[in-house]
Amino acid sequence: MLRTLKCPVIALEEHYWDNELAARFVGAEGVRDPEMLKRLYDVGELRLSEMDEAGIDMQILSHGAPSAQKLTGTDAVDLTRRVNDRLQAVVAANPTRFAAFAALPTSDPKAAAAELERTTKLGFKGSRT
Repeated sequence: MLRTLKCPVIALEEHYWDNELAARFVGAEGVRDPEMLKRLYDVGELRLSEMDEAGIDMQILSHGAPSAQKLTGTDAVDLTRRVNDRLQAVVAANPTRFAAFAALPTSDPKAAAAELERTTKLGFKGSRT
């Protein structure tokens, strides 16, 4: 006899955009569709209601492309840290619904390794770059 088990539905690599990071990308690299932009920027009520409608229990959020891998210098390191801190706050506000993959400043491998270590201590599940 087959029993139905209640397993959580977890959606991986669910993109969102941080306002400060997304502002760095315009033109061909930027998203122009207003509906898509609305969904990329939303990590609140709209996203949660669409998750409920789709039967998704949790999303693993990651920064949509283009992301920090396109940035260079100390600005990349500092910006990536701020972006990850804001994403950590989103997860902390809804820990049963969201988890996160960190953005990394890959133009600086040592800084990227340090940021991965820092973010995993904050509870990030890894990185998607």
